[in-house]
Amino acid sequence: MATEEHLVAACRNRADHMAARLTAAGFTPRVRLRKGRTRIETKVPDLVSAEAWRELLEVLETADSFGLVDGQGGRIAWAALDKETPATANAARGHGHQL
Repeated sequence: MATEEHLVAACRNRADHMAARLTAAGFTPRVRLRKGRTRIETKVPDLVSAEAWRELLEVLETADSFGLVDGQGGRIAWAALDKETPATANAARGHGHQL
């Protein structure tokens, strides 16, 4: 059974990987640690290349939950990662298999 410390580290590793992919695609992500989850946010400019848009969508799909919000500050894409083990995370999102 994973300890609380291991769960937090696994969540942080997932968030760092997502943020690195977004940065490589030309976005400027922010990682915020919240109680029980980690949130990655990035502004989405009005003009985004097709390649960057595909990468953004692929990264968002790996999250436990995600969204795109239009507001006064512009368009923001966000992804949230729940504090859980990587082995169960994919199965919970329907991307894996449970035995």
